[in-house]
Amino acid sequence: MASIYTKAGRYDDALDELEYLLSIPSPFTAKLLRIAPDLAPLHNHPRFQALIEKYEVL
Repeated sequence: MASIYTKAGRYDDALDELEYLLSIPSPFTAKLLRIAPDLAPLHNHPRFQALIEKYEVL
């Protein structure tokens, strides 16, 4: 869903979804999200960067 939200310009919804995915056991990691091309529009967003910083060390 985060990818779809990003494509639709619904960045807050995309970030909510990413935060949820990172907070539960899942195959999604901060490292993977950082290189995902479909999430590129979020890469400079302060909230995206904060999520990466928070979950990259886990």
